Amino acid sequence: MTYTNPAAYECFMGRWSARLAPRFAAFAGIRSGERVLDVGCGTGNLSRALIDLAPNIDVIGIDPAASYVDWASRSLRSPRVRFQVGTAEALAFADAAFDAALALLVVQELVDSPRAVREMARVTRRGGCVAACKWDFGNGLPMLSLFWQAAEAVSPDAVARYRANRGIRPDYPGPDELAALWRESGLSEVRTVALGITMEFDSFEDFWLPFLGGATALCVFAGDLNDATQGAVARRLRETLASMFGVGGFALPARAWAVVGVVAD
Repeated sequence: MTYTNPAAYECFMGRWSARLAPRFAAFAGIRSGERVLDVGCGTGNLSRALIDLAPNIDVIGIDPAASYVDWASRSLRSPRVRFQVGTAEALAFADAAFDAALALLVVQELVDSPRAVREMARVTRRGGCVAACKWDFGNGLPMLSLFWQAAEAVSPDAVARYRANRGIRPDYPGPDELAALWRESGLSEVRTVALGITMEFDSFEDFWLPFLGGATALCVFAGDLNDATQGAVARRLRETLASMFGVGGFALPARAWAVVGVVAD
C-alpha cells in the first residue's frame, strides 16, 4: 500500500513517532554542526527533533510519497531543513555528503533494506553514523497487540487471510537482525538499544478513531473488519481496555529497537 494520507497518519502513528524521535536522535549521537539525512522522513517528525537538538544542525528529508513531502514542507518551515521526494534504495546525493544518515520507523517498509543501508553508508562521511529504529512489533507495541487480540476474537479467519496476503511473519526481526544487517553493510562499532516511550489517551475514542482513518493497510483492514462485523471489533476492544484501565483515560507503553553504526575509515 502506498502511503497517501499524511493527516490520517499523523493521527494514527505520527504522535508516537514524534515522541520517539528525540530519543532516537539522542541515541544516534547527532552533534551540533552536523548535516543529517532523514531517510523516509514521512511527516517530518524526526527532522523536527533533529533541528530542535541544536541551532546549527541542518537536515534534508526524503520520502517516496510526494504527499508526505508536501505535508512535511508545509508543517515544518525552517531554513535548516529541506524535504524532497526520493527513495532510500537510490539516494540522489554524492558520496560522503552527510555527517549522518538516520531512518525512523521505516526499515520494515523498505523494498530492499540491505541496499538502502548501503546507500545510507555511501552518502555518509567516514566516521559518521548510520542509524535506524523500528517498532518491536512482537512484544513492544500494545496498541497493535490489543487490536489484533480483538480482531482475532471476532473474526480469526479474516485475520489469518490478512496476514497471509501481507506476508506477515509469525516472528518479528529484533535487534540481533538489525545489528547483523548493519555489519553486513560494512558498518563498524555497531550498537543496539531498546527505546521506550508512553502514550496517553483521553478516551477509548482517542485510541480507536485513528484506526479508522485509512492511514495504512492495517487501518484499512481494521475499518473494513469493524464494518463487516457490525462494530464487533470496536466493542470487543472497548471491553478489553475497560477491563484493564476502567472507563476514561489510560496510557500505553511502546518499545522500538534502534541500531547505529559508524562508516569505517
